[in-house]
Amino acid sequence: MRIHFIGCEGASMKVLRKLAEKSGAQTSGSDSALYGHDEKFVSGADAVVYSSAISQNNPELAYAREHGLQIMSRAEYLGQICSEYAYSIAVAGSHGKTTTTAMLGCIFAPYNATVHLGGEYGGECGHVGGKRFFITEACEYRRNFLHLLPKISVVLNVELDHTDYYRDLADITSAFEVFSKSAPIRIVSGTDEASAPLRKGKYITFGLGDECDFGAKNIAPERGGISFEATRSGRVLGEIHLKVMGRHNVLNAVAAIAASVAAGLSFSEIKRGLESFTGVNRRLEFLGTFGGSDVFSDYAHHPHEIRSMLECLRESGYSSIAVAFEPHTYSRTVSLLNEFAESLMLADYILLADVYAAREEPLKGVSSQLLCRSILNCGRTARCYSTFFELNEAAAALSRKASVIVFCGAGTIDVAARMFMGS
Repeated sequence: MRIHFIGCEGASMKVLRKLAEKSGAQTSGSDSALYGHDEKFVSGADAVVYSSAISQNNPELAYAREHGLQIMSRAEYLGQICSEYAYSIAVAGSHGKTTTTAMLGCIFAPYNATVHLGGEYGGECGHVGGKRFFITEACEYRRNFLHLLPKISVVLNVELDHTDYYRDLADITSAFEVFSKSAPIRIVSGTDEASAPLRKGKYITFGLGDECDFGAKNIAPERGGISFEATRSGRVLGEIHLKVMGRHNVLNAVAAIAASVAAGLSFSEIKRGLESFTGVNRRLEFLGTFGGSDVFSDYAHHPHEIRSMLECLRESGYSSIAVAFEPHTYSRTVSLLNEFAESLMLADYILLADVYAAREEPLKGVSSQLLCRSILNCGRTARCYSTFFELNEAAAALSRKASVIVFCGAGTIDVAARMFMGS
């Protein structure tokens, strides 16, 4: 059997293709980043798997329909694979799911767990291991995660996002509620306000306080990381030293602890795994120094993520912060405009790249200039730049003033960051 993957360069699709090959299938793939899309790439295939980024009028999808090939979305195929494993853990949330999934991958590494990520850890998008444990990131876009029926579901948090699909917070919360209840063992935030509708029936809570089933106390920033005491029902399990910064990563780690304990692992196994975790690519990834500034690249593209990232840098001792932000999608930019302005103003210097369209067509009147005006109306300074060359020139000038420069966004801003560092 030959399976053709449309959008094969996506992080998730790379892992799924490897899993298909391990199961004995032949594979082929196409992507706009490679040779584009053409029906000739599908010729001879028995089945097609396509990513969410692929439009329904894609020529390869059209060919597959015309010739009666089996067609599955990425989410449908992921759900099919998930069902083949003896024990599956699925991690969902508006923020933190890639990091938490990768943390679980480190914890379960001695068991040769198969891991499916939506980002990169250690240069890979996951690990193709044995058939006992399957650990996967669960994406909420278009309710894709409802194709999964895991043994353990983890919901880290709930916020309004993907406003091109979800009507409002109640709409996206209802999707998370259905996902959470799809598993016999449910891990839910005990402190996230929007997750309250999920806290019904039988569930396990996690958070940073003793009021949760699993918690953390005596949190202390360290050079390049953070430490805390993990608790269960208020009782200290032991101390953990993470190699990544920020209280948000303590929260991710506590969620991973809760899921691991629910799966039957010991605290010593969990501690070893978490302390071996070195951070997901583009989550406050340190790129080096430029002038007098440390330089980071980060995936933050939602106001909450930007706020957490900037607070983390401030708590880590950086006195003057410059942020270079590339807004991701027009719908998200306009729907969360005020929230973006408020979170970006936690930085001392704000540089804005053009909006990264991703799967969207431009919306009239929506641009980085609109976000810039919102920031200016709040009495702060921000500047827009139409090219990465201009953006990097401005960042270079700020390196004499800022102690840290962070390039953030989910689009192509990482290209600017690496251009800036000369790599």
